Amino acid sequence: MSKFLVAAFAVVAICLILVSAAPAPPTRLLDAQTAIQKIIDAYNRIPGPSVVHPWEVATLVDPNTFVAHF
Repeated sequence: MSKFLVAAFAVVAICLILVSAAPAPPTRLLDAQTAIQKIIDAYNRIPGPSVVHPWEVATLVDPNTFVAHF
């Protein structure tokens, strides 16, 4: 019985993998400009003002002299 369940699970897993790897139908394909516009439209639907964070100064860590104090 357990061999049957393992075989059934393997068949279901393979089918799910093949279905998810199938390409999208032609009606669902978007060109780059349409995809970018959809992302911008979705962002603009978020209510409230955008949060502007201050610039951060990047610091360089030299791996030859870096010492971790634990």
